[in-house]
Amino acid sequence: MSLAILAAPATLEIHAAASRARPLTIDKALSHCKAEWTRAHELARSKGQPAVRAQRMAAVAYKIAMPQMNSLAGIKAAIACIAQGIRLEVFDGKDGSQLLYAAQVAMSIHREKGKSK
Repeated sequence: MSLAILAAPATLEIHAAASRARPLTIDKALSHCKAEWTRAHELARSKGQPAVRAQRMAAVAYKIAMPQMNSLAGIKAAIACIAQGIRLEVFDGKDGSQLLYAAQVAMSIHREKGKSK
């Protein structure tokens, strides 16, 4: 796994858990994911890691920071983070497509739950 994760696993877990514990807004989720990407990238570069390795570590931090798709707000925030992640090259085309499909499925399940109440 990446050195950024090995260097600060508790920090990444705490940040990811904190983002899931409070109500999500799309802007907060986007900022959090990008901030975690930046923090991990800068940490890797400060430890002398090559740019390619730093980007891989930053991608892992970004993925850990993403919101869970367990509510409508979480699904919307995750979709925004996936789109931003594609733009930042955190996800390749295949991964991005699979995650967007997962969000679509989560959204349809959420809608079905709402209809059955």
